[in-house]
Amino acid sequence: MIDALFLQVVGGVFLLLYGVRLTGQGFELAFAAKLSRLWSGPGGGRFRAFGAGVLSTSLIQSSGAVVALVISFAEIAPLALSQSLAVVLGADLGSTVTVQILSFRIYRYAFPVISVGVICFLWGRKGTLRAIGQGVLGFGIVLLALMFLANAASEIGTITSLRLLMADLGEAPLVAFLWGAIASVLFQSGTAVMILLIAFTQQGVLPVSAVLPLVLGANVGGTSVAFTASSGLAEEGRRIAWGHLLMKTLGAVLFLPFFSAAQGFLSFLSPDPSRIVANAHTMFNFTLAILFFPFVPRLASALSRAFPEKDPATSAGKPAYLDREHLPATGAALGQVAREIVRMADMIQEMQEMALQAVRGMEADLAVRIARADDDVDRLTREVKVFLSKLGEGALDPEQTRRAVAYISIVSDLENIGDFLDKTLGEHVRKMAGRNQRFSEEGVQELESLMLEVGSMYGEAVSAFVTRDKRAAEIVISRKEVVGQMERQLRIAHIHRLQKGTPESLESSAAHLDILSSWKVIASHCASIAYDVIQMDA
Repeated sequence: MIDALFLQVVGGVFLLLYGVRLTGQGFELAFAAKLSRLWSGPGGGRFRAFGAGVLSTSLIQSSGAVVALVISFAEIAPLALSQSLAVVLGADLGSTVTVQILSFRIYRYAFPVISVGVICFLWGRKGTLRAIGQGVLGFGIVLLALMFLANAASEIGTITSLRLLMADLGEAPLVAFLWGAIASVLFQSGTAVMILLIAFTQQGVLPVSAVLPLVLGANVGGTSVAFTASSGLAEEGRRIAWGHLLMKTLGAVLFLPFFSAAQGFLSFLSPDPSRIVANAHTMFNFTLAILFFPFVPRLASALSRAFPEKDPATSAGKPAYLDREHLPATGAALGQVAREIVRMADMIQEMQEMALQAVRGMEADLAVRIARADDDVDRLTREVKVFLSKLGEGALDPEQTRRAVAYISIVSDLENIGDFLDKTLGEHVRKMAGRNQRFSEEGVQELESLMLEVGSMYGEAVSAFVTRDKRAAEIVISRKEVVGQMERQLRIAHIHRLQKGTPESLESSAAHLDILSSWKVIASHCASIAYDVIQMDA
């Protein structure tokens, strides 16, 4: 009997873990992009980030998945560490919604929920509907696992030795805390441990006195998901992971002096043991939010000092963030590619600034520096494309495939912008400097005006990529026509100077017109980057 019961419990646990993972993946695919824009959108602060964290976990049904998303997003986005930590606090509080729902013995509805999930997943025409179907299916499997575990727990209650073993946990809170932490680390899901506790407390197998230490331990152990997500990434991810662990651990320690009072308060709220699990989980995370939310900026400052940003690479042409070890972890690998793209974009920005100086001063040395920078961009482009091609050999879901394709296109656009800066402007500057030629004063002003306009457009395109802001991307695309009109007007102005016989304009005419044309093409590449941003989350 014990052997069969053991297999039933183990099978139920594995079914539970599969359901939790399936739910998280489905709802993450359906809602992650929209939620990431919510917590990072313009005008956001800590309160908005906290609310977005609560909403994110309520929809995705996995605080671990939300924390991993925050870490991945922080790798590429200008999201303040204090905001990231606020999202994490909100995600922890949001995770209590699922536990509260499951504590009401709704596992009797497992099969109807599974049926709805299967229908949406198999016959849904849109990707979002299929993803939601996957999430609903996963939630139904969680309910089914909870039903199996509850039945197994009722049988465990008839075995005296196992019942006594469970009872001992109530008299050893530290041991119970450690078991809760170990279970969360092994399962990589605090929510899964909470569901397991609900199954055992519903049948009266697990004593009420063991619930709070097990819940506290599960919350602390659940932070291991953040360390897994941040493994091998930049310091920002590690700061979030350590911040998550510190807040959970300090919160658990602060509960120690009030342990007996907290136990009594939980019993007062509801005598139902399964409700005590849900209420303990809610009380702990609600207390964490109240205690740490005001001090998030100070914690962020301390973490920034503890984990300073390291010099990414000794050579600009070598990848600073690509790590072949993360190829199996698709989300982490794509986050690394995005961070490398931002680094490439910064290199192109520096080239544009050198181009402006070259037009003003006509220095051959600047042209040489632009050529070297372009060589670095070309080498980095090849590395990124090879990395993405290797990533494509693994299993990519539709959203990840769109991101990978968009990244390849954006990298190509950046490489082409670098080529125009070097091959067109750099080449003309080298020739004109050798001949001691200069643009006319009016010509310099006109070229600068177009280069600054396109430079501004380029900055907005990169910003739209970092934040994945579709509205900002649409604005970039609309500016393409403005640049085209500006280029035509400047071309006509140059022709008028030629008709007047201005000496400098006659000598530099070919270079002047080529540079105008090149910056118009660069504007087209900026619009192409913006279009890829829109398609990324289509």
